[in-house]
Amino acid sequence: MFEVTFLGAFVAGVLAFLSPCVLPIIPAYLSYISGVGIEEVQKDRRLFNTKIFLATLFFVVGFSLVFTLLGAGASFIGQFLRAYQTEIAKVGGGIVIFFGLHFAGAFLRQNFLKELIGVQAFITALYLFKVINQEVFFSLTGAMAVVLTLYLFGVHEYLYRQLKTEAKTKASYIGAFIIGIVFAFGWTPCIGPILGSILFLASQQETVREGAVMLMVFSFGLGIPFLIAGLLFSVFLNFVKRFGRFFGVVEFVGGLLLITLGILLVLDKLSWFASLGVGI
Repeated sequence: MFEVTFLGAFVAGVLAFLSPCVLPIIPAYLSYISGVGIEEVQKDRRLFNTKIFLATLFFVVGFSLVFTLLGAGASFIGQFLRAYQTEIAKVGGGIVIFFGLHFAGAFLRQNFLKELIGVQAFITALYLFKVINQEVFFSLTGAMAVVLTLYLFGVHEYLYRQLKTEAKTKASYIGAFIIGIVFAFGWTPCIGPILGSILFLASQQETVREGAVMLMVFSFGLGIPFLIAGLLFSVFLNFVKRFGRFFGVVEFVGGLLLITLGILLVLDKLSWFASLGVGI
């Protein structure tokens, strides 16, 4: 299963990069940390810009360091919670489902509460008609209760807040590294649904090293596209303009993957998912 979560962590990083609150601001961000203006890049006929790439590299190292330490910390804490691993997995699965619904934009639907009640009614009907057993029924109902609780406490409203302040660091390679650290902390509400899910999986690993490696792989998934964008900045500008029309698809698919992961966690079926050779 660990190899599967590796792949999932990397895919999660790519999804975080493609999220609508990260991808559109990347051109301005890379321009800022490198000190090279976007108009200057558009006028320059060179395909590669070394200054932008090196600044991006330091930027990626900065946020990768933070995410890796977060993974190590999550795994370290997880070691103290092994006695309640089953209960934590079920609650954590509900939280991951909540993150998935957020990422897919479900909370923006006007009739979300009615739809959630409808899902619970469907689960109840499956139990009454003996399609699912009592254990599955209570596990799924518990997950729905977690989603409802977080929703009623307005956690989704916090996640939808946009970051309104920018780091005021002088453009330099050291500055790019510092901004990368700021990015890791400041953009947590934006990529929180994905990052939170990966951190939960990291907390379930047996050792601190495994938790740290998982978040390092997540950083690779997020960082490699950043490096490609920095290396081919002029090409990336055109990509962002064209890709904008697919933001809705990215959100829906990413949310669906997180919801699937949450359900598997609640039902303790990640090992079954791993046997298929896929995962997140």
